[in-house]
Amino acid sequence: MSSETPNSAPLVAVDIGFGLFAMRRSLPRTPTVVNTSSHSQCPDVSHDFSPLESMASFPRTTSTTVAPGLYVIPTSARRIAAESFPTRSARPPSDKNYYQPSPYRPLVPADRRLLLWTTPHSQIAHDDINSQIPPDFQPLLYERFFDSLSNSTRQSYGAGLLRFTQFCDRLRIPESLRMPASDVLLSAFVADASGSHSGDCVRNWLNGLRCWHIFNRAEWHGRDPWVLPFRKAANKLGVPFKRPPRHPISTAHLLALYNHLDRNSPRGAAVWAAALAAFWGCRRLGELLPTSSSFSSSHVSRASNFKLSYVNDSKVLTFHLPSTKTSPSGEQCILTGTNNIFCPVTALQNHLRINNISSPAPLFSYLSTPSNFTVLTKSLFLQITSQIFAAQHLDVVFGHSYRIGGTVELLAAGVPPEVVMKLGGWTSLCFLIYWRNLDLLVPSAITRSWAARRDEFARKFHLP
Repeated sequence: MSSETPNSAPLVAVDIGFGLFAMRRSLPRTPTVVNTSSHSQCPDVSHDFSPLESMASFPRTTSTTVAPGLYVIPTSARRIAAESFPTRSARPPSDKNYYQPSPYRPLVPADRRLLLWTTPHSQIAHDDINSQIPPDFQPLLYERFFDSLSNSTRQSYGAGLLRFTQFCDRLRIPESLRMPASDVLLSAFVADASGSHSGDCVRNWLNGLRCWHIFNRAEWHGRDPWVLPFRKAANKLGVPFKRPPRHPISTAHLLALYNHLDRNSPRGAAVWAAALAAFWGCRRLGELLPTSSSFSSSHVSRASNFKLSYVNDSKVLTFHLPSTKTSPSGEQCILTGTNNIFCPVTALQNHLRINNISSPAPLFSYLSTPSNFTVLTKSLFLQITSQIFAAQHLDVVFGHSYRIGGTVELLAAGVPPEVVMKLGGWTSLCFLIYWRNLDLLVPSAITRSWAARRDEFARKFHLP
């Protein structure tokens, strides 16, 4: 009887390093990781190869034969897709984030883990896709899958995948059992986190694992009857969110910026306009300011279509935000003139006049020299404004504080909550968590209602 591997077994490529892949039949065995005493993310890996197959080429790929059975295969479709993500460097994990080194889990930024962390089951998904879609088209397929998630969501889901990996490492769960994760394994993971993390945190981790399973075409058991009681327990036993509510930007903060920014300088004009746009537009800073100096179509640019109109003798300036957290297709940012020193329309027009940049650039870029501009990033904006607030001994604020402050100011002025929701792009009542100064907002709303009823009664009966 022949000792050769049956021809019916599937052909797979096994990575043996340096871009070389060996062809063999049958699924790859779980790699053996050595030198695990160190926290290095580049362990030596030994593969137990079955007999290599000699073929003219690797099926459905563009490859170069360097020896019988050995091929140089171009960068994987997953890694090509990862290049479309925002540029971030992968840092060695801290003790808190340490996980067992494995060739299944390369050292990559958190937002790329869903894409680049794999299991033995991932080979099945790869073979399935490879049998239907040409390799040169697959990067676009993966890019569009992850375009459905915001950058912050990808990072958050990557954190959940890390915690699941750490849990599995601690219990020495075999790689082959981590995907598809059984209902028992998922229940154990939830039970382990219950009581030490909030229910929302555990739910977000599970959402990340679900996305990871869907991407790798693995069955998801997170909603199985066995898991549901553990998810309920996680909500009941969860540690409350400990971070104190963030202070809103107040008129005192805005006045400090007004007095200490040189609003006639390129940088001062840009910072002042961005602050008022975030405040009165109730927008997230990340929707107005990029996180890096690189420019992409997802950033609001100077080429936006600005529309100026007048409503009740007040100027209104609107422009399009290409992408927001709740609307990937974008929303309108609406700025209404206040007819005082805090007018966002006047501030934005002043910025556009002083920083007259003709080349494509993010909206709040400013001239650093007559011929060059600097991108006002979110971190640079917060650095500039925080220094001013600290010098004036004002409450410490963060990026979301502008959105919170604008919400409080508009509600206190009597703007209906549903109008504030629409202005800020909220799609649910979660915006209620941004309400601050309830001791002011609630009595103001009640007394306005009473005053309206009194006025209506007086008009009806012709009373003075």
